[in-house]
Amino acid sequence: MKRATFNILFFVKWSRPLRNGEVPVYMRLTVSGTTSEISIKRSIDPNLWDTKRNKAKRHSQQAKDINEYLDSIRGQIYSHQQNMQENGKVINAKTLLNEFQGIGEKEWSLVELFEQHNQEMEKLVGTEYSPLTLQRFKAGKKHVEEFCESNYKNKNHPLRSVDTRFIKEFEFYLKSTANCQHNSAMKHIKALKKIIRIAIANEFIRKDPFFNYKITTKQVDREALNEAELQAVIKKDIEIERLDTVRDLFLFQCYTGLAYIDLSTLTRDDIQIGIDGNKWIIKKRSKTGISFRVPIFAIAERIIKKYKNHPLVQKGGKLLPVPSNQKMNAYLKEVAVVCGLRKTLTTHLARHTFATTVTLANNIPMETVSKLLGHTKIQTTQIYAKVLETKLSDDMEALRKKLG
Repeated sequence: MKRATFNILFFVKWSRPLRNGEVPVYMRLTVSGTTSEISIKRSIDPNLWDTKRNKAKRHSQQAKDINEYLDSIRGQIYSHQQNMQENGKVINAKTLLNEFQGIGEKEWSLVELFEQHNQEMEKLVGTEYSPLTLQRFKAGKKHVEEFCESNYKNKNHPLRSVDTRFIKEFEFYLKSTANCQHNSAMKHIKALKKIIRIAIANEFIRKDPFFNYKITTKQVDREALNEAELQAVIKKDIEIERLDTVRDLFLFQCYTGLAYIDLSTLTRDDIQIGIDGNKWIIKKRSKTGISFRVPIFAIAERIIKKYKNHPLVQKGGKLLPVPSNQKMNAYLKEVAVVCGLRKTLTTHLARHTFATTVTLANNIPMETVSKLLGHTKIQTTQIYAKVLETKLSDDMEALRKKLG
């Protein structure tokens, strides 16, 4: 660890003579380019001050007393500097001077800084951040708090005590006790990393605990319904009203690619006539704020018409009667059973189905699909571009005929 360089200078302020004719003695600290000064609450006859040696001259008792006091201060400064160094505290002129004066810098806890960040983020939701981003950071803070309570018996674990070991133990906690999958755990650790960056930027800590830690993600297959499974959901006659409604909402997602949050906030104002004369959903993604547009196909149009007089639509001003995400995913499990599907139906799977079975499998270009999904990077869309077995068979059959 690089040690902070510092210099101690004692001087008098000739421009501020006291009534008794003496001048006040000051101390200036210079630490790694930062400076700070204070009065040491002593004064001296101007004729007794040595400007070259920065101390009292001659052998009067006053000069001896002053010089002994200066030596005592110098020793205290060196002692405080060493203690701060050993405790990993940020050392600059201000913090060292505060330590000498007994003025304690605020000792932040990790959870406290996390909470302050989340409160500030909440004020910017809708302008710079989405509700989902705030929700992710709140979940991250909750995990950190529970981890500190579990591992250190103190939810207010000091920020300066966060090191690489802390991060590795937190990862293990997320994967074991919190039962998070690898990529979910990494999202919480990314949130923690942002809080650490804030701490470093504000000089609450000096050493970056993430220096020897690498955040990794594992590529996972995005499961989707194939054409046969999608048709099974479409054609199944469902008599239970709540399941029938959720099935329709799921299909609406399958043919529009809307994420749950965008589906739940959809209004009639989001439907506009495109340059082709047909209806389009034109909206900004709640997650990223990126604009997207997607055509309303016949099946989606039928679903809109089916629920236009639904009490929740009439009363709430939304386009469709969308329940909470938790309820919707719970009901979709029942829909899967009713439709005889082994796959777990979720709102995420519906978006994946749009990306693969409805678009990419029907030769829609990757760039177009990326725009329809509202992705900011083409690499995000490429995750969906796994080659479907049916598509592979069709392509090879076409090539076989071409080659004779």
